[in-house]
Amino acid sequence: MSAFQYTARDQQGNLSSGHITGRTEAEVRQILRHKNLFATIVKEINTGSPGFSMRRKKVKLTDMVVMSRQLATLVRAGLSLVECLYDIAEQTENPTLAEALRQVRLDIMTGCTLTESMCKHPAVFNENYLALVQAGETGGTLEQTLETAAIQLDQEAELREKVKGAFVYPALVMISSFGVVIFMLVFIVPVFAKVYDQFHSKLPAITLLLVSLSHLILTCWWGVALAGAFTLFLIRKGIATRKGRRIYDTIKLKMPLLGNLNRKIAVARFTQTLGGMVKAGVPLLQALMVASQTSGNTILQEAVSKVAGFIKDGSTLSAPLEQSRQFPLMMTRMVAAGELSGNLDAMLEEVTHFYNRDIEYTVNKLTKLMEPLMTMFVGGIVLFILLALYMPVFNLTHVLRR
Repeated sequence: MSAFQYTARDQQGNLSSGHITGRTEAEVRQILRHKNLFATIVKEINTGSPGFSMRRKKVKLTDMVVMSRQLATLVRAGLSLVECLYDIAEQTENPTLAEALRQVRLDIMTGCTLTESMCKHPAVFNENYLALVQAGETGGTLEQTLETAAIQLDQEAELREKVKGAFVYPALVMISSFGVVIFMLVFIVPVFAKVYDQFHSKLPAITLLLVSLSHLILTCWWGVALAGAFTLFLIRKGIATRKGRRIYDTIKLKMPLLGNLNRKIAVARFTQTLGGMVKAGVPLLQALMVASQTSGNTILQEAVSKVAGFIKDGSTLSAPLEQSRQFPLMMTRMVAAGELSGNLDAMLEEVTHFYNRDIEYTVNKLTKLMEPLMTMFVGGIVLFILLALYMPVFNLTHVLRR
């Protein structure tokens, strides 16, 4: 997409000007005509110029929720997709999403389906979203699947906020503690170190450790920073590999305190997506593979892949899920009940609802538990520093007498 500067007149002949994005000058003129503006001058702008810059903005879940519900409402009202996409793109505040919708609209005008058009924008429309749209187009229930997609995205955004909220306090405490420790190592410890040097006395091991850390940061801070950045880089590169990601996800599921919560979150995402896609009429095997991707955990993804193999051989869904030992027994039993009653989608919704409430309860419990743990952590740091600084002071009287 390019940026264009235009000058145009409305139906009353009033002159106006502004900036707009488009792939070609002809497309920009077409967009302006839909706004009842008649372009007189359309000129492409160099986006690298200081007077005008185009920055790609990330599309948030809330943006997708609003867009999906608006599109579902307009489709239900009987408007054509071209009209719906035009109206939504014009009132969408996120420029990246608006740009994608305009391109989707133009592709539809050239004969593409909605799914084919959205596939060209994977950064905006993920695999789960595309599968629901495809199911809606195939079954003639696009407005329902779009509403389902909006509900799923809304629940995902709510789940993320709950999890983020649980870690705000510990993160603030950790950052504050780190800042205090760095301040003391840079400004306080060197003063004490000079005092100790004047008496030429043997320092305790804990004090030597603190003084050495202070000296390392003062004289070789850049090396510490580079080592930390390099370590972080190696960890991120390792997680990006298949083997590294598997190790990382295994640790996430077995962590003390947080392992159980991570599993519940992954299972809730899986059942939420699977339930929505089954309800929308997506074939079970396709729904399973897409839902496993949204779980965000490779261990569960591998388990679901094996489950899909059993289903191809004629098995039910619940039996291989239980045999994988990666999913809670309560979930697999409810899935079995849904299969027997023919209400699998409704049962999966019940499972998702249960786990969402359970996650909220677990998050609240962890938040209350982390407060005393963080207090003990900070207290331990303070105790270590005080002991390191003042243990030599207790020996000064003995040193002076000598």
